[in-house]
Amino acid sequence: MRFLKKSILDPVINFRSIAFWAIGLLLVISSCSSTGLSMLTRQSYHVDDQSWQEDTLKGFVFIPNSRVLVRTMHDEDSIFIEIRTRDSLSMRSMLTNGLSVWFDPQAKQNETYGINVPAARAEMMRRQEETFERIREEGDTLQRFTFDYASWTKSVSEKRFVITDKRGTRFDESDQVRISYTAEAGLAYNIRFGFSQAGIDKEKVDKFSVGVVSERHQAQMPNTGQSQMGGPTDRYGRPRQQPAARQDRPERLGLISVKGWIVFTLSEDKPAS
Repeated sequence: MRFLKKSILDPVINFRSIAFWAIGLLLVISSCSSTGLSMLTRQSYHVDDQSWQEDTLKGFVFIPNSRVLVRTMHDEDSIFIEIRTRDSLSMRSMLTNGLSVWFDPQAKQNETYGINVPAARAEMMRRQEETFERIREEGDTLQRFTFDYASWTKSVSEKRFVITDKRGTRFDESDQVRISYTAEAGLAYNIRFGFSQAGIDKEKVDKFSVGVVSERHQAQMPNTGQSQMGGPTDRYGRPRQQPAARQDRPERLGLISVKGWIVFTLSEDKPAS
């Protein structure tokens, strides 16, 4: 009799367990789909909040799987995005590979509105080739190379940034991006993005997401095993190895990718003065 009761109840228990886990899975999927993927959420503070002066790290959050920090502030018209890092590898990578910062008023991961900071890779290769040419002429084989963060920050900050918003894609003519570097504070990107650039009413938006992407563009990837692309080959049709002085020197830096999205909620009121 006991065996009979157990055999009858087991399917009921199993069915309830399966239903419970199925409902839980649907809740997880639905919560993720509301933002594209599960993302960290932090608060965006009003620019007049005096606590920024009291705590310079307030509001910062690490981009997942990186040593890069991001925070946002806002006023009635704009979002102010601040990206910082003191990590040497992250700084080299972001300057070499460039940086794209995206603003999504739907709090998802749409790369529709944003700002692109050009990469310094091409100029680095040109300068390094010139340096190696001089070394070959002078016969100096002991010279070492150091990454001058201040110099490359200045070089990148003088380039033309690209804006993508409801008006299309164009060069930045209104100083929406500022880049700085100091040995004490590290590398910093300060970006302003107007609510009107995304064609949204700030009063109707309670949250948004910011995407920070710095990685080598696919078009820059070396062609491996594709001698048919026109590179020099040996007598067997294999790609001929390039002389050491002409190899892609920035690749030897061991660069990393930085990529992540953070959701920010808008504080409701302007702090009392």
